[in-house]
Parts: sequence; C-alpha cells; structure tokens
Amino acid sequence: MRKVCLCLALVALAGGRALAGGDDDAFFKDTIRAMQERIKQLEEEVRQLKAQQPVPASAPAADLGPIEQRLKTLEDGVGLLKGIEVGGMVYGSYNYNFNNPDSKDNSLRIFDTRANNFTLDLAQLAISKQAEDGLGFMLKLNYGRTARLIQSDWNGDGTFSNGTSNFDVQEAYLTYTAPLGKGVGIKAGKFVTLLGAEVIESPLNYNISRSFLFGLAIPFTHTGVLFSYPLHDMVSITAGVVNGWDNVIDSNKGKTFLGSLAFTPAESLTWTFNGTFGPEQANRGGSKRGVFDTVLTYKPIKHLDLVLNYDYGSETGLLAGDRTAEWYGVAGIISIGGALLHPNWEAFSLAQRAEWFADRDGTRTGTRQDLWGLTTTLKWALTERLSLRFEYRHDESNRTVFSQKRFLTPDGPLFRFLRGQDTIATELSYNFY
Repeated sequence: MRKVCLCLALVALAGGRALAGGDDDAFFKDTIRAMQERIKQLEEEVRQLKAQQPVPASAPAADLGPIEQRLKTLEDGVGLLKGIEVGGMVYGSYNYNFNNPDSKDNSLRIFDTRANNFTLDLAQLAISKQAEDGLGFMLKLNYGRTARLIQSDWNGDGTFSNGTSNFDVQEAYLTYTAPLGKGVGIKAGKFVTLLGAEVIESPLNYNISRSFLFGLAIPFTHTGVLFSYPLHDMVSITAGVVNGWDNVIDSNKGKTFLGSLAFTPAESLTWTFNGTFGPEQANRGGSKRGVFDTVLTYKPIKHLDLVLNYDYGSETGLLAGDRTAEWYGVAGIISIGGALLHPNWEAFSLAQRAEWFADRDGTRTGTRQDLWGLTTTLKWALTERLSLRFEYRHDESNRTVFSQKRFLTPDGPLFRFLRGQDTIATELSYNFY
C-alpha cells in the first residue's frame, strides 16, 4: 500500500509542477521515468506471487456446493430452450354483403363466409426451433372461425370436422437437415401445402379475402414427409409422399405425391411449379386427382409487387360413364406501396386482384359455371405490428348462384339467387412474428 501511495504522490507532484508551468522539464521527465520503472517492478512482483500459488485440483461434479449445483442445473435447462422462437397473430373482421342474404352466408367464399357479421377469424400461436445440429420442429395452433374451416380428416373416414370446433392444429412437424451434398432438408408431420399464391393467414396475403383458386382448386394441408434439396443457387426441388388432401389419416389405400420446383433467377423474380397427384376419394383408390399449380412473383422496383397464379386440376371417375372432371383458373395481383407515390405514404398500400375460375363439370362448386372476381384492398399499417385493412369485392357467375332472399312456401323455404355478389370488409390484425 505504501508503494502505491508513493506512486500516487509522485504523479500528483509531477502534475502540480506541469500545471504550474515551471521550467523544470528535466524534473518532470525524470519523475515519469521513475514511475514507469516502479510500475514494471510491481507487475513483476505480482506475476511471481501468482506463480508461487498452487493451482487447486478440479473437483468432481458430485462435490459441487448447493449453489454451484443449482447454477449447473439452470444452465442445462436454458440450453434446452436455446433457439426456441414464439410468434403468432390475432385478427378479426367485419363483412357486409349488399345482397343482404337471409342465409347470412357469402356464397362461394372461403373463410369470409359469414355475411353482415363481426368475426374473430384467427388467434394463432406458433412455437418453433432450429437446432445447430440441423434438427428442429414447428407447432402452429389456431383458434377462431378460420380454424374451424380448415380442419382435416382425422379419422380416415372421408369426413371433415369443419363447423364443429374452433380449434385446429394447423402444423405440427419435425425438420432435419442431413449433411449430404449441400444439405438435404427433411420435413415430417402435418404441414401446409406447397401449392398456391396465398396462405391461410389473412394478414400475410395482399387481400383480406382469398381467391377462388385458393379455396376451390388446391388443398390446405398435408400429412406425410417431404425432402428438399438446392440443385443450384437459383434452383431448388421439393418432393415427397403424403396421405392426401387435408387428411391426417388416409381415407383410402393409396398415397399422394407432392412436389415443387422453384426458380429464382434474380432477387426480384421467383417462379415455382407445384403439383400433387393421387387418390383422394374415400375408399376409392382407383380415382386419381391431380393439380398443376404455378406461381410467378416479380418485384421490379421497391414498393411494387406483381403475382400471377395458374391452376389446372382433374379427377378421374367422378362423372357419368367414368369420365374425368376438370377445373382451372388464373388470378393476378398487383400491390403498390404508398411510398412509391409519396414518401409520407409509407404506412399505406393498395392491392388489386383479378381472377377467373372455371368449374365446367360442377365438381368443385356444385354448379357448372364460370366465376369472375375483382378485389381491391387498402392497407394502413398503424404500427409495425398493428394493421387495419379495408376491402371491396365483386363476384360474378354465368349462373345464378349467389344467395339473396328466402321465401316461405307451402313446400318449404325457397331461396332467391343472383348472378353477382358485392361485399365490403374491414380487418384489424396484430402480428407478433
């Protein structure tokens, strides 16, 4: 301690002389040199003292004290939670149908089926993990009306639980990246389909409502196994085998093939070719359903997105004479961010969707018809996670299929149908992914 005090005194003395502006520079320099030499001596003494101390032997884990043992247990538990991510979303909407149907149904809609109603569409919780060894999982739980409408066949009897429960396990699967070549991705369990330009969660789409193609031409989910591999920096392939369309338990003896080929020639351009083929009728493995789906996404400049989706589907053995049924359609979407027009409009965006769907055999809609639709959606991002959207949609058919009035007759209720349907909707969503 005396040595340290001496050094501090020397520093203070040298600093006092320097501040006094004296001419005794030699004294100042000598003092600094003496102080530096003394510091070196002190450092050498400390090094020697440390070298003389014996290094304690490592104690076995069993001899850890209570505190150390608890810390080790806590660290092991935290290691198991490492990499786990939790996210989700909540959104609700209001929809008004200008036909004012007595049935309170929006005809041929997918999830926005209730007319003139406030609806809790979806409350979603997602838990996922991707470990350093390539092993991971995804669990996505849904509650709300959308969850009710996407439920799968859990019994293998060809019936779906739609309309009976507001809870659904949308996805539950394991993932693993095998160290082969550039890495073979494996996904096994229940997962959403590879087909389509839209997804189940409304806030992740450009529009509030889904297109006819999303609800009538393709499945929602599959249960099975998929393998994926990057063939090139611009090309990747995915293929696998699943139970079928929206089947947790298969309803027949056959299996369905599911695959996708994705091209990304530029950061702004993605083109995917997707397909599914296999038996989908309950206890009828001889009837085969196939769908070809392609999605082109192009973002030529910032705040401008262009999307084009085409689907063609067929199923054997559904029509009289064992003939094949067909359906097909196309949908295009253009989305313009407000910042493209004015810097102060960053929080706004406008999306326009146009679509056409042909069900000439009536196997997808119940009526032989052609459908057209125009949808305009305005989005206002109130915060980074909270968004408000407004939408106007017009549907048209070459047949009178859109519900309007109900009349009571001696033979029972009689519904009046129109060729067109106009709706407006608003949606408030909170996303915490």
